Amino acid sequence: MDRKRKRLSYACNHCRTKKTRCDEQQPSCRNCRIAGVQCITTDKRRGAVVTHRRRSAADTPESQINTPVSASPLPSRDRQSQCWDRSGWRSGRLPMMPRFVGGCMFEIMTEWLDLAFYRLRIHAPYPALPAASAGSQSGPGSAPPLPPPADMRILGQNIQQTLCSIFPFLSEEHITQICNYSNQGPSNQALAYLIASGFTTDSQTISPYINHCNTLLGHIVAERTLHSVQAIFLFSIVLRSSDQITWAWDILALGISMAQSIGLNQTPTDEPDTGRSNIWWCMFVFEKILAFESGRASTIWDRDLCRQPTQICISSSEEKYKWACISLANTLHEMQDRAAGAWRREEWLPQSVDEAIEEKVRTGGELAMLLDGWWMNIPTEFQPGTASISGQLSQQSPFLSFYYHYALILLNRSVLLIEPSEIHEVIERYGTGKPWKARIASGASICVEAAREMIKLTVGMVDSELPSYLSTLTSPLPAVYVLAVHILRERRSLLVRVDFEV
Repeated sequence: MDRKRKRLSYACNHCRTKKTRCDEQQPSCRNCRIAGVQCITTDKRRGAVVTHRRRSAADTPESQINTPVSASPLPSRDRQSQCWDRSGWRSGRLPMMPRFVGGCMFEIMTEWLDLAFYRLRIHAPYPALPAASAGSQSGPGSAPPLPPPADMRILGQNIQQTLCSIFPFLSEEHITQICNYSNQGPSNQALAYLIASGFTTDSQTISPYINHCNTLLGHIVAERTLHSVQAIFLFSIVLRSSDQITWAWDILALGISMAQSIGLNQTPTDEPDTGRSNIWWCMFVFEKILAFESGRASTIWDRDLCRQPTQICISSSEEKYKWACISLANTLHEMQDRAAGAWRREEWLPQSVDEAIEEKVRTGGELAMLLDGWWMNIPTEFQPGTASISGQLSQQSPFLSFYYHYALILLNRSVLLIEPSEIHEVIERYGTGKPWKARIASGASICVEAAREMIKLTVGMVDSELPSYLSTLTSPLPAVYVLAVHILRERRSLLVRVDFEV
């Protein structure tokens, strides 16, 4: 009598424990991805040796698809990162706002360009990117020399005119004290080195200052004062200007925790302290923007800042700008959170393809209306094209306009990777009678136009030869990549020649 052949089980440890069927996918089965645990398979017959699954990555249904149709979101090891990697590009789905893993903005944005070349079946005209370094973090050493007081005062004026026009967390008197080297405790010493960095992109100039501030970090934390929070916040901004996103995010999280520990997030019962309230709302806005740029989940929350005040309560220009920035931060956060929620439901819930497409189209239309609503409701003095823009408004108006167009690009750039006929069919099916139908139908042209406006803003600030926030702490790289993809898609059009010159 023939013995029944025994099937070897290659189920992972998690599925064995839960007594569920394991799909044996690599590098992780679906059950482990949903549970957020590491997928490990051990063979008890060989002494609990970790073994490979029988089904290789080449045998999975996803890898057998030869036509590059879209990018699929796969849960990251860190759920809160809300990022996607290349392992799901063949699954036939495209996230509404794909977020990519990377240690710097250049790497994050180039990941989208690689995805665009993959979907358009174009060979990337550049080599693979090297792994991003963690940044130079040398050990304790001698303090680098600071510039003379006269040069420091010039650098302090530049900081006051640019960064402090956008984020007014340092007073003019405090900057003057720092540049005159008075009251040099650890926090003020770090602020002096950060001001001396001048937000330059030259790594040889800025690295010694950054490394020295890193050695002072323990002393700054031990102070637990308003000045120490200001130093940590400025440290994060300088790291962002040098495109060290991961390091900047970690330092900013430390500053937020310290600000909460000393009560900067609490509304004072007596006469309000402008300096303390300014540092808190500036950190709130910067954290939301940095989370939106890098694809990380925002962790800061404030009941008062998450509400929209009535126009009657706003009188001064400073208050109008403050709430314009706060409403921008809340809008970007809602866009990121709802887009990530749509992806999680598509990936983890038993949705059909039509249900997932309908939700993405509906969510995209609602987010487009949300963003346009914010832009239409900001005060007229911050709108571009205002004839009387001068002083701080010359920095604040381009800042708000830049991130409006940046959000437009991230919301609509996936449309450039889909056939126009498919977009038209989906909109007719799910957008009929919706107020956002026309807005979604013109998503590709809106994205391209936003890219052009972003480049015009940056070039205009650079050509003015005046110090500006946009020319030192932002980059038009997302706009450049969008125009590059647009040129490849519409290469026969005469209009793309202008974009090629840009």
